[in-house]
Amino acid sequence: MARTITSSELAQHQKPGDIWLAINGDVYDVSKFAQLHPGGAKVLEEVGGKDVTEEFYELHRHDVLGKYERLKVGKLEGDHVKVTTGTKGVPFAEIPAFQGQESPFYTESHKKFMKGIQDFVNAELVPIAAAADLKGEYPTRELQMKLGQSGVMASRMGPGHWMDELGQLGISVPGGINPKEIDYFHDALLADGNSSTT
Repeated sequence: MARTITSSELAQHQKPGDIWLAINGDVYDVSKFAQLHPGGAKVLEEVGGKDVTEEFYELHRHDVLGKYERLKVGKLEGDHVKVTTGTKGVPFAEIPAFQGQESPFYTESHKKFMKGIQDFVNAELVPIAAAADLKGEYPTRELQMKLGQSGVMASRMGPGHWMDELGQLGISVPGGINPKEIDYFHDALLADGNSSTT
């Protein structure tokens, strides 16, 4: 059974060489890992001794935690909302504009588009991806057709006159947005891993 750690005990581990963090109700000893942290030790030192669930998910995907199970030292006392996956809030480490912050670049169209991409991936790719990857299989012609008919492939072309032609061909764009709204930020969302899996 996991050891229960109080907030006051957690707060004692907040200096270089002795850093504990709470994420998602679990407490991790990142003292040694801090020197290997891609963002540098200073980042972890600044948030040591705290519950950093929100900060963690602003920068990382949930599955990153699986690599650091060995660093767990216990459970944080009290009830904590467990974050796993989903399309709202922090689990996708989505861009700030999708977490309620204003952005001059990302609009409601981008949010709908990303949701449409996530829905397509969950419906068409997630059920077959792992098995196909293990077998070394390429996408089937049927899947390629679905990618085309859903507008995923066309969306990669960015803005241009070809977007005007999509509607005439009966091709929609993910999220049900108007093809004329497609810009390079839509393309960036499509290319970004944040919009590709749950």
